[in-house]
Amino acid sequence: MATTRIMPLHTGKGRTESQAVSDIIDYVANPQKTDNGRLVTGFACDSRVADAEFLLAKREYIS
Repeated sequence: MATTRIMPLHTGKGRTESQAVSDIIDYVANPQKTDNGRLVTGFACDSRVADAEFLLAKREYIS
């Protein structure tokens, strides 16, 4: 059974929102935790560019 958790985006101190999202995606897609990436999937989203797609959707929603 899969679970999710909301993780806060810590920005500031030279870290942008884009970098924070990228770091979080890298953390949750860690090959040691995901059977070398086999357990990383997405729906209507390419997991390799999920951070960019997430930020684009956020910018479009805010606009």
